[in-house]
Amino acid sequence: MDAFKRTVTSPDYWLRVIYTLLLALAWQVTELLLIVVTLLQLGFKLFTGEPKAGLTGLGNSLAQYAWQIGRYVTLASEQKPWPFMEWPDGATQWQPVPPASPMDNSEGP
Repeated sequence: MDAFKRTVTSPDYWLRVIYTLLLALAWQVTELLLIVVTLLQLGFKLFTGEPKAGLTGLGNSLAQYAWQIGRYVTLASEQKPWPFMEWPDGATQWQPVPPASPMDNSEGP
């Protein structure tokens, strides 16, 4: 019960709640923009045979931004996404980070 009391009276906790709610709204806008970019890219691919390079970069940066929002609002990261840090680079390719130690699958249940 002490942890609850400390958390509920902590200004940092309530600031986190406000950031989370604002970023949840940003998530919705980002999701809508990703749908628009997807539809436009499908149209470009259909009529020209090629996706539009500028939209590819925008889609990539929007996807990275959504990932950053998701990590912050689920408490997987303390790093707040844009506008608290730089906007993700559209040319950057996402690379998964290998686990710190490989899982040992040799042991049975």
